[in-house]
Amino acid sequence: MDPNTLYSVDLSGPAPDLDMKVWMDDRDDMPRAVFAASHRIETFKPDGSAGPDPFLHGLRTGGWAEFNDFPGWAEPAPGWSAVLDVATDELTMSNPEGAPFYQGALNSSRAWRRSARKNGMFIALAGDITDPRDVADAVDAVDAVDAGRMYAMVCPITVSMPGRDK
Repeated sequence: MDPNTLYSVDLSGPAPDLDMKVWMDDRDDMPRAVFAASHRIETFKPDGSAGPDPFLHGLRTGGWAEFNDFPGWAEPAPGWSAVLDVATDELTMSNPEGAPFYQGALNSSRAWRRSARKNGMFIALAGDITDPRDVADAVDAVDAVDAGRMYAMVCPITVSMPGRDK
């Protein structure tokens, strides 16, 4: 998408395809991955006021739970799955329909891969963030969480390690 071009977005259908960025976090026993759209789309209502954010709308309607709704994301998300190919460090995370939510490099650490393989799942976070510095601020900021701009899910993962997979 060209940042200098206006696009029409139909929010009644699936969320528009957006390039994604991801950062892994291996500071706890449960690995985490933080996803952000590489750009944001601003929508407007007919009266000119701000409309819904398509990325956040897609999270809200696509099986993600609001971050402050821990019971809503405490168990693995139905139908979601991920595969990490260790040889290429490519993560593919798919929604219940099998469409990729994210497909690309993870830049995973050995500790992240070990934890993901051991647990068979990871915590996925996404929301109103643009880079890793925003994560702690967004998760800690009561207004972002209460406004429904941070989402989470537990996603099952298969860690593919050539020579060790049987």
